Amino acid sequence: MRPAFLAGLALLACSATGTRAEPGGTPDAPPRLEIAAEAQPETVFRWATQRCGDMNLPDSPARALRTRSGVLLLAAHFINIPLLGADFDHLAPSCAASSQGAEAADPTRFQDRFWVQALLPLPPASPGRPGQVVGLASHEYMGWRHSGRCAAPFDGSGRRPAAFRCWYSAITAVVAEEGDWRFQPVPAPDGPAGRGLVVAASPYPYDPTATARTGFFSVSNALIEGEHAFALVYTEGVPGQPRGNCLLRARLTEALKGWELLSRGGYAPRSENGAASPTRPCDIVGSAVFGGAPVRSVIRVASPAGPWWLAVFTRAAPRDAPPGTPEGVFYSRSRDLRNWAPAEQLWAMRPFRSQPEAGVYYEYPSLVDHASPSPVFDRAAEEPGKADLHLYLTRLNLMNRKRGLDRDLVRVSVKVSP
Repeated sequence: MRPAFLAGLALLACSATGTRAEPGGTPDAPPRLEIAAEAQPETVFRWATQRCGDMNLPDSPARALRTRSGVLLLAAHFINIPLLGADFDHLAPSCAASSQGAEAADPTRFQDRFWVQALLPLPPASPGRPGQVVGLASHEYMGWRHSGRCAAPFDGSGRRPAAFRCWYSAITAVVAEEGDWRFQPVPAPDGPAGRGLVVAASPYPYDPTATARTGFFSVSNALIEGEHAFALVYTEGVPGQPRGNCLLRARLTEALKGWELLSRGGYAPRSENGAASPTRPCDIVGSAVFGGAPVRSVIRVASPAGPWWLAVFTRAAPRDAPPGTPEGVFYSRSRDLRNWAPAEQLWAMRPFRSQPEAGVYYEYPSLVDHASPSPVFDRAAEEPGKADLHLYLTRLNLMNRKRGLDRDLVRVSVKVSP
């Protein structure tokens, strides 16, 4: 018997567990995304007037969840504060639902700071009780913030920010009760007391002499297919592990216990601490397409010949690139989450990391269909003309070249055409 909360989820025609895209493409026209030339970003959350505190700011791609009373939208910072409302046009920050990590100095506990970046609802443990929501979080341990934990020297070249020293990142699991929304780390089933459940991490321990960041840094939204949940996780700086996006999965009934990474075409057994194997790195999907950029969001879009997955990410032109080099938000299509088509530009803009001067910049793109039938908004409405798709972004209002706190969450309407 399938859990009741899966009853409304349709199975995909193409499996992310093994189906390969046909060489040379498919006979049907794939879906295309377009933003109207005259479209202007609409502000969803304005930091200057709506913040619960200075650190209440959008620092991750927006994630949506359908609740009993409406909608939750989260664009997390290490102080995770959701926006709640009856619908997407009536969202406001819920200051009482703030949650953050313990900022523990011991890197083996995985209890420092976390940014919730994927949401996955679980059924209630018993009738009448609130359901739980699993969050996959980007956990950042920065040794230089803890006394005596970082021995790496500053990079005097100016090419690497000092904050990159002793930066050890992983994907961990957190959980909240519906209606409360305060996420707490999931305790690891094995290991020392007080240790958080690790979903994806470097196979090597924290190195206090590291001068560059290492590990797994970000995760896409959760995707539900049949009895499994999937997500793309981004890694860089792990010896023996190529840089790029890896495919992660777990049985929905096991989301609070453990996840697996795609490796050598199959899902590899995991160590008890969630670390990838040093001799069996995860497969990098779409390496030629994403070019080392993290996939920020994935959504399923229907077509006459079957569904497509559409992923969005940002691409910045190198500093020495010729004028006119395309940059901004790009998207790519896939049938199976493993093989990705050449990327197309969705919105021309200058991402934050390439800013030459003060101004307005954008980052963290995410596609959300307000009319999605899915509780995690991982697919667009399948009935023609019913999709209400939006591109959500963080807008950075920079008074100077430094990364400031003044950031807004905005959205712009996106047209889907077959």
